[in-house]
Amino acid sequence: MKFVPEDIDVRRLLNSYPRFVIPPFQRDYSWDKNFYKKFIDDLITNIKNDSSVLNIDDYFIGTMVFTGQLTDNTLDVVDGQQRLTVITILLSAISQKFKEISEDSLVGATFNYIKSKDDYGESITRLTSASSFPYFDAYVQSLDKSHAPEVSNEEEETIKKTYDFFSDYLVEENLRKSFNIFNDIAYKDILIAIRDQILKSKLIAITTDEKESAYMIFEILNAKGKSLESIDLVKNIIFESFHNNENSMRDTAEKYWEEMKVALRDRRNGIGLATFYRHFWISKYKKVTNVKLYDSFKTEFKPKTSENYLAFIKELRDEAKSYSKIISPRLDDYSNRQEYIPLVQSLSEISQTFGNVQSRIVFLALLDVKSRNLIKLEQLIKAIKFVESFIFTYSILLKKQANMFESNFSKLAISLRKCKTKEEVHDVLENQLYTNFRKKVPKYDEFESAFLNLEYSAKRNISTNLATKYIIKRINQTKEDVPIFEQGMTIEHIMGEDLDKDYTLNIGNLILLTQKLNNEAGDSEYLIKRDTYKKAKNILVEELLEKYPDTFDKEMIKERAKELSEYCYNNIISVDLGL
Repeated sequence: MKFVPEDIDVRRLLNSYPRFVIPPFQRDYSWDKNFYKKFIDDLITNIKNDSSVLNIDDYFIGTMVFTGQLTDNTLDVVDGQQRLTVITILLSAISQKFKEISEDSLVGATFNYIKSKDDYGESITRLTSASSFPYFDAYVQSLDKSHAPEVSNEEEETIKKTYDFFSDYLVEENLRKSFNIFNDIAYKDILIAIRDQILKSKLIAITTDEKESAYMIFEILNAKGKSLESIDLVKNIIFESFHNNENSMRDTAEKYWEEMKVALRDRRNGIGLATFYRHFWISKYKKVTNVKLYDSFKTEFKPKTSENYLAFIKELRDEAKSYSKIISPRLDDYSNRQEYIPLVQSLSEISQTFGNVQSRIVFLALLDVKSRNLIKLEQLIKAIKFVESFIFTYSILLKKQANMFESNFSKLAISLRKCKTKEEVHDVLENQLYTNFRKKVPKYDEFESAFLNLEYSAKRNISTNLATKYIIKRINQTKEDVPIFEQGMTIEHIMGEDLDKDYTLNIGNLILLTQKLNNEAGDSEYLIKRDTYKKAKNILVEELLEKYPDTFDKEMIKERAKELSEYCYNNIISVDLGL
């Protein structure tokens, strides 16, 4: 292993090499506010005021790894792209502040660390990245931002947020308010001190002309997974394998990787790449913790060829599309075919109402066997509704620990993916899903005890609001025998909601009405509300009026809650779980 470590400061690093290139396979710029705020806070904390003179103290920003010849004009960044990016953004914001106070010579001197000129007078951007071009060039590496394109992806949005934060942070009034050391110091000198603190910051620069050595050093530096997510380490192993291949293979890999990221952010769910990758891995390969993911990849993934790596990235791309459909399902995912309505509703409730993430592990596998025509739509819906009702009963209603889900779902998912025939899929579902999970379903007494405590308040956010609204809608849907929740329905308290009377919040006091009828009913007495209720066209309200024609009180709320509990258990939970 040949490498050259050097103790160097940022100024000398930037002056030694005209251009640093972030390869396409490196992770996007992703620092959030906690990181870039701490970065500038730490920089300023190291500035000392000595008799109205600002002095710079040593500040160490870690190790960076580069590949290329020492005599080259360009170095590839293997480790350090996040820090180099944030340094460039901060220097750009400082340059802009110098421009605002007409310090033109300081603008040029500072911006030279962002963009310089070669021997022929051509502009050279010090830091280039294919993933953020042209936005980074136009918004950060330019003093005229009027030509910057609109933000079009998550990385560009993060870059803009970082720059805008620094720009606001560096406003003179804000600096003086936040840091007493700047009292009686000219604003220009404050900006110079911050700039110089950046440029004098120390780092260890490791340079090698052997890509294999660079990635080995990179792996050692990140061995405990503290600096990077496992997916970033995996990505570097994969793309490093392409450096000697034809450009077409590398270009195809980059295309698949970008399409994967687009799939995850397409519906603006804030799906983390690391979360998706772990769920995919334990859905197909092996149940491991976050810390063990990288080691698991190195052990389980074989053979380690460029062709196999390319196929793996393509699979990640396809699975990311499925993952997005699981989290934010839409009927147009299935060409608006009506028979998919129950599937879309169940996935939506599990993800958005229950907030359950472990189920995604098995749903990925179920969509995989469906894509291979090893399961019919009816069987797929049955399996997903089973999971839906189990999670509601076990986790949402009874509040039992959900840590058993991940391990069981992982085993089930891995088994499903190994299936080659419809019969094998059927057997796996029967044994590992239905039979296995039914053992954990509570008896009716335990179910009823929890059900009778369900409450809903329109006036305050209580812990059972979502669960109560969900199950009332499911009861109404089942009674109406329709494939989807009725749209535009709202919760109505039969006896007016009174926060001092808990029983008025109870599920036995709830029905569903359209918003118009809900407003019309208001907080009137039951006898007056009846006329409004008669306009409602749903069985739940009709049964209420039939059983309680003249009055409705506290004891009747209890009685009705028990009836709803029995109906729910016998006609929904027992049906879905096959009890």
